[in-house]
Amino acid sequence: MEDLYSSTLGTLERTFMPYGSEYQHYIDFQTFRDMKQVAKGKRPVYIDLDIEEIAEMKTRYIVDLSWKGVYMTVTVPLSSMFQATVEMYGKPPRLLIARLERINGREEDTLVPTSLKEEFTRKKGLGETLGDFATKLFLFLDSYLEHNVTGIREEGPPDNPVSEQAAEIFEGWVFPFAESDPELQADWRSLKKRTQKQFERIDKLDIEDQHALETMILKDVPVFLDSFSSLSPENKQKKKEELKETMEDLRKFIERLEAKEEETYTKNFARSKGIITTKYKDSGQEMFSSGEEDPY
Repeated sequence: MEDLYSSTLGTLERTFMPYGSEYQHYIDFQTFRDMKQVAKGKRPVYIDLDIEEIAEMKTRYIVDLSWKGVYMTVTVPLSSMFQATVEMYGKPPRLLIARLERINGREEDTLVPTSLKEEFTRKKGLGETLGDFATKLFLFLDSYLEHNVTGIREEGPPDNPVSEQAAEIFEGWVFPFAESDPELQADWRSLKKRTQKQFERIDKLDIEDQHALETMILKDVPVFLDSFSSLSPENKQKKKEELKETMEDLRKFIERLEAKEEETYTKNFARSKGIITTKYKDSGQEMFSSGEEDPY
């Protein structure tokens, strides 16, 4: 029976992975079969998932994990503006074999390979398998973090008076029309959440942005909501496209503030990295040092 299994597996390998020895240098064939099972929904991604570390950053979570011996690092953004990424490393976890990104930064988009080791590009289906698997993995981790990390933090008291003020203000952003409309509901809730986040860090904004954000939150949006609520049901439907345009304008304003926030974090990271490199570059080898001899 074992001989039959080995023979069948070898046939499948030669059929679907003509460069088998090269692929096995990074991920073995059985792991690819398991990835296909996950991608097709025939098994959950969390089986055999070993989460090694979760780092909570200002705008994202960085999750290091391994699955079937394959090392991965996944970026889960706190805002849908920023791109999510899944990086996969071979065996041992030294060489990057694939980087998959959510190109448009929208939650419904799948993760697609933006960097793929040459051996994997020879068979289109392999790249698609990695993309489908990465998407399932990201969705699981996003849900996992929301339930196990974010939810616990939100149960505690507000961190500061600004958070208390923000919570009170945004409770007043009542918009039954958008909340009950399937087409607008998700965008409206996301806009509220992202706007509140920027308000909570208002002291870090430029003076001009502080004034613009305060005016938007305390005056412009409440006045707009009141005027829209006074319309008849028929006119609300007629004004729906104008409402979408208004929400889009607000979203672009918040995205501009988020982009400035991300730029600040990037500069701080580069500065910290420079300090660490200067102090510790001679103290040891990097994790993915190319100087190691590959045992496979």
